Amino acid sequence: METFQETEYGAGLHPTHIAAGWRNSLAQWLNNVLPRKVARLVVLWWEWSSDRRSIWLWMSRTSAHLALVLVACLALLLSAVHIPAWADRPQFSATDIFALQNVKQDTGAALAEVMARNGVAPKPNPWAPIALRANPHTEIPKRPRLGIITYTVQLGDTVQGIAAQFDLEPTTIMWANPAVEDAPDLLRIGQELIILPVDGVYHTVKEGDTLESIAKKYKVEVEAITSCPYNNLQPPDFPIEAGMKLIVPGGEKPWVPKVVTSYTGPIPEGARGTGLFQWPTLGYMTQGYWYGHRAIDIGVPVGTAVHAADGGFVSFAGWTDVGYGYLIVIDHANGFATYYAHLSNFYVIAGQKVERGQVIGSTGNTGWSTGPHLHFEIRYMGVPQNPRAYLP
Repeated sequence: METFQETEYGAGLHPTHIAAGWRNSLAQWLNNVLPRKVARLVVLWWEWSSDRRSIWLWMSRTSAHLALVLVACLALLLSAVHIPAWADRPQFSATDIFALQNVKQDTGAALAEVMARNGVAPKPNPWAPIALRANPHTEIPKRPRLGIITYTVQLGDTVQGIAAQFDLEPTTIMWANPAVEDAPDLLRIGQELIILPVDGVYHTVKEGDTLESIAKKYKVEVEAITSCPYNNLQPPDFPIEAGMKLIVPGGEKPWVPKVVTSYTGPIPEGARGTGLFQWPTLGYMTQGYWYGHRAIDIGVPVGTAVHAADGGFVSFAGWTDVGYGYLIVIDHANGFATYYAHLSNFYVIAGQKVERGQVIGSTGNTGWSTGPHLHFEIRYMGVPQNPRAYLP
């Protein structure tokens, strides 16, 4: 080695040439000497491990060393992942956090604006603080109203919808508002309705009324009226006078069906129904059967054909003043009668025999109607029935 160095320097070679010579010598040493060294180490290990007690000691030490090596490798691997410190994360105010929570995920403009205001580069930050989404909607528990209020009818309102809004029965809305009681399916935008705080009847005291007579009329006990805090009746006599308004909690009004003039002539021969009904027209049902609407409404365009639901004879065909508009009534001569209301035209006359499925008129929007539809009733012995129970 010394001779080689003296020869190189003595020859005046450049330092890069000297480095190349060192590399060649190192390669020769690794090729010639290292295999002998490794073989020697293997022999020494074999001799040393011949003792059984040394084998277990070596194995335990080797396992510990391997574990340390694995931990070191894992630490080196994790050190390659850059985890920013908490101090490097952007600090947002409560207002900014609320703003970020209430923007859509695909709208980056609001996110960039808030981050720029806080001195943060406008790019997605996976380490941004995570907070629960604020819910600005407060759930207000239901509480009893303190008295009678007034409600103004809005577009799309129905008696049933208004009742549900105030947690009342539809009949309570009807019985507190005479105009609605006469025509429950005829509401006008801007119309003001009285809303009672509880279900029942809103009664106007008349001359000769007593608490006993009022209670009997609406099928309640007298105590239900006197104990109602909204009536402000003073004990012990609980005096009332004409014109006074009383809430009758739990009270009910009897149903009074609308009556039209019926045909009194001879019944045509063979004009009798089968008892099996068909749909008078095809459309979608806009209102079902309930106390204030003892029929079904079928929404269809004006001029749609109306068919007789069953055979019989026409007992009425014409205009009415009780809200039906143009109406056809068919008597099926078996206790049943069907009503077809709000028509735009009719093609039969009173006393005429009709067959099941025969076209008798066309739909319209006449009378107390808020839109084109067919008002269809089935009555048995004069008592309204739910048409859905008879239609296929």
